[in-house]
Amino acid sequence: MYDNLMFSLSSALPIFLVMFMGYLLKRKKVIDESFISQANKMVFNLALPIKLFSDVSKTSFKGNFDWRFIGFIIIGTILSVLICVVVAEFIVKTQSQKGAFVQGAFRGNFLYVGYSLMENVMGSVGAIAPLAIAFVVPLYNVLGVMVLSYYGNDTESKVSYKSVLINILKNPLILSIAAGIIYSNLDLVTPSLIDRTFSYFGVLVTPLALLTIGGSFKFHKIRESFKVSLVASILKLIILPLLAVIIAVYMGFGSEEILVIYIVFGVPTAAVSYIMSIVMNADSDLASGIIMLTTLLSNITMTLFIFAFRILGYV
Repeated sequence: MYDNLMFSLSSALPIFLVMFMGYLLKRKKVIDESFISQANKMVFNLALPIKLFSDVSKTSFKGNFDWRFIGFIIIGTILSVLICVVVAEFIVKTQSQKGAFVQGAFRGNFLYVGYSLMENVMGSVGAIAPLAIAFVVPLYNVLGVMVLSYYGNDTESKVSYKSVLINILKNPLILSIAAGIIYSNLDLVTPSLIDRTFSYFGVLVTPLALLTIGGSFKFHKIRESFKVSLVASILKLIILPLLAVIIAVYMGFGSEEILVIYIVFGVPTAAVSYIMSIVMNADSDLASGIIMLTTLLSNITMTLFIFAFRILGYV
């Protein structure tokens, strides 16, 4: 029991500690908003795409391209949005808050927090996680725009679906995964010089991404909309992942698939939901509050879920 608990803590707690260090560095003015912005761009446009390509290119997809698993992720994500929409009708009053609530309750930070947790638990990302990213990232973008457009009152806040599609196709993460799959299927071998160079960027991704998340913490945002943020957090961190995992176990998915399914549905809210709320005139303060609260509470819920997985023999 003790060993299982320590394994669970060592998987989830380091993620929080690095984020907390980012918060302290920002408070001490070692880093500022400019650094956080530039670091985010570096991770998103350079380091993470290189890491994704490197991981994916070394994986054989001939036996791993499971459409049943992908279908589960897609259908589950859509159903989670519908559940959040129903809950929003009973909990949230204004339209702008409903949009921020729904997006905050379903859109997870799979790329940064989820990726880190996967590596901590499994020792490597494996083949399934990048496959999930390839479908989850564009799906999040489309559903996010649909939700905020549905609840938006200002016609100027509407975003063209054509522009969303173009942004998806230009997304460096999607491009790097696609390139990695093609490279893998061609059975090419990466020269050691390039592979070593790529590995340096791979080491950079997790700490830099988590530091920027911590540096972005604004705790007063939680107090401004605590009740609604708490309901969204319970949905995001407990109810939706629990339902997804129970159904995944019942359907007979393997251990790695169940872990990825949990991560997709159970990690804290993605920071991009705040940006989209601003662009599309949703309640950005509520969006920020949900991000903060889910990030803080996820350290408890992720530890408990990993602990349960450990006891049940899934990790």
